[in-house]
Amino acid sequence: MKNKITLSGFAGTGKSTVGKLIEDQLKFEFISVGNYTRTFAMETYGMTINQFQKHCNNHPELDHIIDDKFKAECNSKDNIIIDYRLGFHFIGNAFNVLLKASDQNASDRISSGNRVDEVTSPQAIKLRNDAMRTRFLERYNVDFTNDNNYDLVINTDGFTAKEVSQQIIKHYQECNAVVAIPSINFHLWKACNMRCEFCFATFEDVVRDVVPKGHLPEAEALQVVENIAAAGFEKITFAGGEPLLCKWLPSLIKKAKQLGMTTMIVTNGSKLTDAFLKANTAYLDWIAVSIDSLEDENNIKIGRAITGKTPLSKAFYYDLVDTIKMYGYGLKINTVVNKVNYKDNLTEFIEYANPQRWKVLQVLPIEGQNDIKIDKFKITTAEYNYFLTTHEDVKTIVPESNDEIKGSYVMVDPAGRFFDNAEGTHNYSKPILEVGVQEALKTMNYDLEKFLDRGGVYDWSNDKNQDLRKEELTYGQ
Repeated sequence: MKNKITLSGFAGTGKSTVGKLIEDQLKFEFISVGNYTRTFAMETYGMTINQFQKHCNNHPELDHIIDDKFKAECNSKDNIIIDYRLGFHFIGNAFNVLLKASDQNASDRISSGNRVDEVTSPQAIKLRNDAMRTRFLERYNVDFTNDNNYDLVINTDGFTAKEVSQQIIKHYQECNAVVAIPSINFHLWKACNMRCEFCFATFEDVVRDVVPKGHLPEAEALQVVENIAAAGFEKITFAGGEPLLCKWLPSLIKKAKQLGMTTMIVTNGSKLTDAFLKANTAYLDWIAVSIDSLEDENNIKIGRAITGKTPLSKAFYYDLVDTIKMYGYGLKINTVVNKVNYKDNLTEFIEYANPQRWKVLQVLPIEGQNDIKIDKFKITTAEYNYFLTTHEDVKTIVPESNDEIKGSYVMVDPAGRFFDNAEGTHNYSKPILEVGVQEALKTMNYDLEKFLDRGGVYDWSNDKNQDLRKEELTYGQ
């Protein structure tokens, strides 16, 4: 896996600004040879960058001094973004990017940045670029302007710095990706405070055979998240059991967000406090609430109740969706249609809640998870369609039948292993932390076509944190 990004390009293409944006998004360290060279030129020779570059034409040993120092520093580190025109040539294990811009746009950017030590006319920038190209050809016999040296080439004319950084991050993650499906569910916590009798993820086998506590230690769970992000997954959903029983869930959410993933939790809502919602607004994008019925009697029959006995009230659910939306989270609602609730009509509530997505799943029998109790909850296709027809006017409904569910979700169990349900049972990989993501995925049966057909890709963006996150940098800063 490539764990460095190098940025090359002519003057004024925005390498520093783009590098800092990537630093903020991926939480990599940003290193700039330009900053080092500017400091070296002024402190050692009292020269501006333009004066120093002319001086280097007659003193090639200065290029080698700077390059040797920079090569050693960059090659000794991981997870860095490097603003270095010769990075593609000197830095190993890197994703190499070339940024281009017209002389006029480059001039405008440099001028807006008030970089008083640089000549900013288009003509001067062209001469400066030509001189750099010639010098590097003579010194190292490499052409840093040759597209063939790079994994990605972007003409930055017409793009903002943020748009350029997003393109780089996307292609970098795709370069390291080992799975086509971009979304993953991490069932990090076996325990749950409800007792849904049809639950397809009880993980009793995991507790019996692998992790007696029903979860990984915090440090290992964080490592799993890091590996998932490095593999190129774009969205992570933390599930359970009930994930809010995990004391370090906020740390996992924050880590995932810092690594560039869209973040979501699936919860029964009983532990979703104001304190949690307020504390996690900067890192958590979506909240999916599991709501199968608004009728106490039905929820008790299902087990959708605290310890299987105390259901959440209709008023609680109305207040809950109000609170989630008040804090600006993206809202999803998940409903499992079964023998108990298939005649329910949730239209009024769903229209009030107005979730971005209402996932309506047919109750799913999974051998080894819910097969002891599932018979009394299983429904026919006709019964499932009855529920869908009752709610056919709800615009945000996303139906998922048993066939659509099987094999279309990339999932990780509480022991940190991939698992699939394509054959109606749980098929587990070796632990991710033991063999790595790529090796662990080889034994999985995930169906990209099914994932796409069930609407697995949608607009994951959620702009609630515009004021909380750093303002977008503009070229020239």
